[in-house]
Amino acid sequence: MEKTDPEYAAMMKKYIYGDIAKQMTITPVEQSLVVLSVLTTNQNADLLPNAVEEALAAGATPLQIREAIYHITPYVGFAKTEPAVRQMNEVFRRHGVKLPLKAQGTTTDADRFEKGLAYQTGKYGARITEMRANTPAYEKHLQDDLSAFCFGDIYTRGTLGHKEREMLTVAAIGTLGIEAQFRSHVNGMLAAGATKEEVIGIITAMNPYVGFPRTLWMLQIANGCFEAAEQAKAQ
Repeated sequence: MEKTDPEYAAMMKKYIYGDIAKQMTITPVEQSLVVLSVLTTNQNADLLPNAVEEALAAGATPLQIREAIYHITPYVGFAKTEPAVRQMNEVFRRHGVKLPLKAQGTTTDADRFEKGLAYQTGKYGARITEMRANTPAYEKHLQDDLSAFCFGDIYTRGTLGHKEREMLTVAAIGTLGIEAQFRSHVNGMLAAGATKEEVIGIITAMNPYVGFPRTLWMLQIANGCFEAAEQAKAQ
């Protein structure tokens, strides 16, 4: 791009590495993982290898990078995350990282559903029980799959904590533009101990890759979550 479109390359560098970098309210590692979440969700094959390089340069470990990409799978599907995993591994090979990395799973085939459901209800409360109770019998298998796969297989994995995983989920669902789930996971991130500034930091890190219409939409929903949280504290 610097050879064919030097003005465009200069604008991009100035905005991402100048303006956005100065405005960050999350750590460089968190920012790099959020960017990986967005690029994996959008399947940006051209940008993702460089983002892996930048995550390593920011101080993220190979396990953190791998877990960030694995984590997105329930939200976008294997068809989008498998190419991202392959690209990530090519970068790791260039850096001499021995593959496969250490396993981080904490469940078995026998307990993944039970552990996943326990994680869901423990973190998100009675609304999970209510949601499952209101699900028609012909759809119940998908709620079971959500518990076993998204929460049993993914959320209980090691390396990344609950707050970090909520950050990545907020980035992925914000990129997808799914309002109800975006609101739910912003609330989940706040409940996990994140500050208002950290939520805004995630949205800021996403902005160069999703554009201003999506950014302003996310801000509107996030501000509603902040207001509701403050009202709940005041009661």
